[in-house]
Amino acid sequence: MKKKILVHSCCGPCSTYVYKALIDDGFNITGFFYNPNIHGVKEYRRRLKSMKKWAKIIKKRIIVPGYDVKDYFEALLNYEREHHRQIEKDKKRRCAVCFALRLRETAQLAKKKKFNYFTTTLLVSPYQDQSLLWQIGSEVGSKAGVDFYFRDFRKGYLASRHLSKINKLFEQNYCGCIYSLDEKRRE
Repeated sequence: MKKKILVHSCCGPCSTYVYKALIDDGFNITGFFYNPNIHGVKEYRRRLKSMKKWAKIIKKRIIVPGYDVKDYFEALLNYEREHHRQIEKDKKRRCAVCFALRLRETAQLAKKKKFNYFTTTLLVSPYQDQSLLWQIGSEVGSKAGVDFYFRDFRKGYLASRHLSKINKLFEQNYCGCIYSLDEKRRE
């Protein structure tokens, strides 16, 4: 019997290589597109459409909860209240709050739906902090009672870009939040 894994899926392009690698490793995968951090409803819809297209191509189920950007901003505000400092200028902490929000939701759903593991497609990106993802994934998994499957998928980053292009998936040019959009505009 295949091990069941719930995969937090940040976007179609990042999902390409990760899904294929997990399938090759013998996992029965289900995607979970929970990304309240994505700034702009239009951008969110483009990424969701791309994710659904990939899920259809690879014939895998994807769970899509409602989009509510308030979840993201509430998480940031809660951090600011608890730590008495502004998070807008602290990229590492801001990303940590965002990772924790999305991975916590994934872990809780994985536990509820009786998955053996959960993971994230963020692990394919050379732009994301792998050790931070491992730390947060392990912590939220432990609290939820489901194992975080950590694997450094970055060696497949270029393959994910190639798979994205040949499958004509929408490729975004910023991570997702309003802050990363602002950083991209200033480059």
